Amino acid sequence: MATLSDVSAAARKLSFAIPPNHEEEYLALLGITDRAVAAVMAYPGTNKVHLGKAKTHYRRDYQIPVDEVKYPRKDIHQPLPEDNKLRGWAWKATIHGEPGGILEGKTVCFKDTVCVAKVPQLFGTTAIEDFIPVSDATVVTRVLEQGGIVVGKAMCENLSHGPSSHSSPFGPVENPYAKGFSAGGSSSGCGALIGSGEVDMGVGGDQGGSIRIPASLCGLVGLKPTFGLVPYTGVLSSDSGLDTVGPMAQTALDVALLLQATAGYDNIDDRQLGAPLPTGVPKYSELLLNGRKDGVKGLRIGILKEGFASSSLDKAVDDKCRSAITKFVELGATVEEVSVPLHLMAPHINHILNKFGSSQTRQGRQVSRRGLYVNEFWEKLIPWTQEKYEKAKYYVTGTAMSGEYGWSRYPTAYGRAMNLSRRLRDEYNTVLQDYDVIVMPTVPQPARRHVAYDAGPLAWAEASRSLTENDLAGITSNTAASSCTGHPSITLPVGFVPPFSVDILQPEDLSIKLPCGLMAMAKMFDEATLINFADAFERAFNWKSL
Repeated sequence: MATLSDVSAAARKLSFAIPPNHEEEYLALLGITDRAVAAVMAYPGTNKVHLGKAKTHYRRDYQIPVDEVKYPRKDIHQPLPEDNKLRGWAWKATIHGEPGGILEGKTVCFKDTVCVAKVPQLFGTTAIEDFIPVSDATVVTRVLEQGGIVVGKAMCENLSHGPSSHSSPFGPVENPYAKGFSAGGSSSGCGALIGSGEVDMGVGGDQGGSIRIPASLCGLVGLKPTFGLVPYTGVLSSDSGLDTVGPMAQTALDVALLLQATAGYDNIDDRQLGAPLPTGVPKYSELLLNGRKDGVKGLRIGILKEGFASSSLDKAVDDKCRSAITKFVELGATVEEVSVPLHLMAPHINHILNKFGSSQTRQGRQVSRRGLYVNEFWEKLIPWTQEKYEKAKYYVTGTAMSGEYGWSRYPTAYGRAMNLSRRLRDEYNTVLQDYDVIVMPTVPQPARRHVAYDAGPLAWAEASRSLTENDLAGITSNTAASSCTGHPSITLPVGFVPPFSVDILQPEDLSIKLPCGLMAMAKMFDEATLINFADAFERAFNWKSL
């Protein structure tokens, strides 16, 4: 229960001087809060319940029922190092879906932000232990309903933060094309496992590029859907204004199938403004198959001037992406340069939204969102301790510091950034009135070498930024924009490039080949055009030989 010292502490934080004769009255008001919290926390009960074999779990205040008879969870285990050579697995399991669905026979992994009941969840960190979800995320249920075979949880970066793949506590997630190089983040495990062929497809998460970056660096097709098209229910949050999940696969057709299986309003996630009901979701795979005759003939492509303007842009990536764009001309598309000057502000906008937002989420300050809260995880994580911070490492601690500093020093910056994201959205929409897609490099650099796990926080940040001091974004120069605006964007592999110049340590390093991706944006909820765009290219050209 509250004491007078609690009254004083709250007042100090608010810079509020309480008149001495009102202290007892404010104590009484805090007492009302104590009683309200006690009532909520006790209904239906948050006491520990024993699951057997010394395992305990907190009761859920609300949970989504899981049909474990229909979808039994088998062979749940953490793979041995020799069975996890790319370090892409967090946990493995086998859950068979219903026969006859559009994903029948397809193996599917989920980024380890996605809750799968009874399968332990790491969230890329050892800052907490023994978190075992009791519900399936909506995307998991829908994959099983469509016949997919869930084969496990793919490693993500520590607390799902960071565009590189070196922050996993079990060692860096390896690029499937070159050991010692980043698989991209934060859906690093999905990139490595699908890129290596261990898994057919996966569901990644994206707040600034975390689907498209690993897809690009691992030679995959990766789609960040329109904000809200795919429900985020049962997925651990970063910032609720950016949170997105979407498909990753080796082909556009598999991306279409997985999107078709998982998209649509679930009556829980209020991020889904404008999303159709599942019965109204386009049959992306059928649209793709029916539209293959014409491919991209007549498609209007705008080459984004600012998308090629980052000082991070490596010449080999620039050349490879421009060469790929000429291939679309060969296929019958028209191409013109377009300009969205505010695009160059997107990394700054995304920095504020991501840092200010996710820092508060990780402190338990999750508000203004009507949806499913995965309270058991946050109950285990909070309060933070020095030991937990040391295990979470520098993307997380850097964000925590930036967030606390930012909110106290610039209290209206988050709102300003969110409003600017709306302005950026409107500017893209203006261009998209005349063009079907806007294209640019997905990632301006090839995959970088891993940073040493014991390097300092600045070294970690610099590994994913430009070598130019004034270029804030680096890796996320282009992906951040559609995360801010909510537009759908897709990356497709268009060839190989050599390592970035600073990563060439020996002459033989010049023989290393790293995948390069081209990214396209389209109108809100026009994922069909993006999937057709990627499919036409991959059917006409073998990206590995370009």
